[in-house]
Amino acid sequence: MPLYTFESESGEVVEKLVPTGTDALLIEGVKFSRTSSPQSFAYTGNAVGMLSQKEQVKDGYYKLECSQGSRFKSSFSKGTIKKTWGI
Repeated sequence: MPLYTFESESGEVVEKLVPTGTDALLIEGVKFSRTSSPQSFAYTGNAVGMLSQKEQVKDGYYKLECSQGSRFKSSFSKGTIKKTWGI
């Protein structure tokens, strides 16, 4: 069963696991209609597999160098970049 977000006319929002195709809910006499836009969600806890900011910067420069080849120009020297990010 998918998780859908439902909203009442007064603006109350609820999230419920309901069978596919459910468009409306009646909760304690209040009608909730399913929202049309997809809702995002997140798990709390430790982020697994997330690179550190230093690694993200290194990967970003690497991707730019690969995509632009010899045309890659940075306004910073290699030494400045390495010193700033502790690489």
